[in-house]
Amino acid sequence: MDRDLDPTVQRRRLQVALREARIATGLTQREVAEALDWSLSKVIRIETGQVSISMTDLRALLDQYEINDPKQTADLRRMAQAGKKQTWSNYKDVLAREFVIYLGYESAASILRQFESTYVPGLLQTEEYMRALIKTLADPGTSDRVIERQIEARLRRRSLLQRADSPQMFFILDEAVVRRWVGTQPGDPKVMRQQLRWLKEMGSLPAVSIQIIPFTQGAHFGTKGPFVLLEFPDARDDDLLFLENSRRNVVTRDDADEIEVYKSAFFDLEKIATQASELDAFLDGVLDTMPG
Repeated sequence: MDRDLDPTVQRRRLQVALREARIATGLTQREVAEALDWSLSKVIRIETGQVSISMTDLRALLDQYEINDPKQTADLRRMAQAGKKQTWSNYKDVLAREFVIYLGYESAASILRQFESTYVPGLLQTEEYMRALIKTLADPGTSDRVIERQIEARLRRRSLLQRADSPQMFFILDEAVVRRWVGTQPGDPKVMRQQLRWLKEMGSLPAVSIQIIPFTQGAHFGTKGPFVLLEFPDARDDDLLFLENSRRNVVTRDDADEIEVYKSAFFDLEKIATQASELDAFLDGVLDTMPG
């Protein structure tokens, strides 16, 4: 049901509905701002979902757009109320803002497609692997509290795999992901061996597909960097592209052309990757090269 959707999705639907209502009246954002004695930036922030909207401001917009249908106004008020909640906001002190936004959408997705070039995707990490990785990548001086909070958030995120209505998840990993040892100390394969066995277990889940692009395939689109594509069960909700790198994270739903480029690239990567049914054999081959 709509009321069960993540607040991020509710807020997105509200911003789209309000923008469409404004366009239907023929008003510009500037004209709305002047009519309501608001700043132009306030209207823009509301329509782009950068801020939640108060009931007072929503009523003002509904009056301005002459929306008086009881069902429509009730739906918009419900979206506004639901959109004020922040499922992942408790972690905004330790996670990047864009990633917090992404997590809200992830929990409402029906299909997830992810390519990773360097590390095991967060959803598929063991606790030992994520702990070692987060500590290794943390900025100098990062407190133990921040690290533990980041681990806590990542463990909570993994619950998506156990949901009865979990999305269909398609993961493509570059071979470097399963060859690079991540552990408590250099040269110790214990954590990585455990992680590879966990990948085999995750790959057996009905909603999960894991493919690997062998080194022998050479350079490919994925070497540009990791990315995630989300699709949603409702046609009103646009697909989402999430790009993550060491400098910044990017969440976009408004650039349909760019999203299509990455979606086509993902399908091309599937063609050069191993089949999901070959995962166990591939990982066993990697495990055989590791001591211990």
